[in-house]
Amino acid sequence: MTSIFDAHSLAIQAHAGQIDKGGQPYLRHLERVANAAVARAGHAATVDRIDIDSMRIMQAAILHDILEDTATTVVDLRAAGFGDDVLTMVVLLTKPREPVSYATRIDQIIASGNLGAILIKMSDNEDNLSPDRTLPAGEAIAARYRASFARLKEAAAALGYTGP
Repeated sequence: MTSIFDAHSLAIQAHAGQIDKGGQPYLRHLERVANAAVARAGHAATVDRIDIDSMRIMQAAILHDILEDTATTVVDLRAAGFGDDVLTMVVLLTKPREPVSYATRIDQIIASGNLGAILIKMSDNEDNLSPDRTLPAGEAIAARYRASFARLKEAAAALGYTGP
C-alpha cells in the first residue's frame, strides 16, 4: 500500500522545475492543498464521524495536478501502487481533454458525490485565492474561485461535512 511519502516523492519528481504564477516551486501549492485537505478530512472523520481516510485524501491532494501538468498517466499511478480510491479522486480533479467550463468541472466533481475530491477542490480553490499567489486575471479569477468554493462547501455539507 502506498503512503503519503510515496505520493510526495512522485510529485517532487514529476513536478521538478515547475513554478507557479507567483514564481514559487509548484510543489509548494500541492503541499498547501494537501495540508488543508487532510485537515478537512480529519474534521470529517473525527467531528462529523464520516468514514473517510485522511491519508488517502492527502495522497490524492498532493497528486491532484499530476495528470494535467506532467507526463504521468493513470497507468503510471496504478503501477506505482496507488489504489482505486486515490486514482478516482485524482481523475475527478483533472481537467478533461475536451475543454469544458470551470463551472461544469465543478458540477462534475459535485455530482460524483466523492467527499474526498470535493474537500481537495475546496482546498485548491482556497489556496488559489491566497494573497501569496498571483492570480493571472485578478478579480475575475478570484470571483470564480469564491463562487466555486461556496458551491463545493454546500455540496460537502450535503454529505455531512460541517467543517470550514
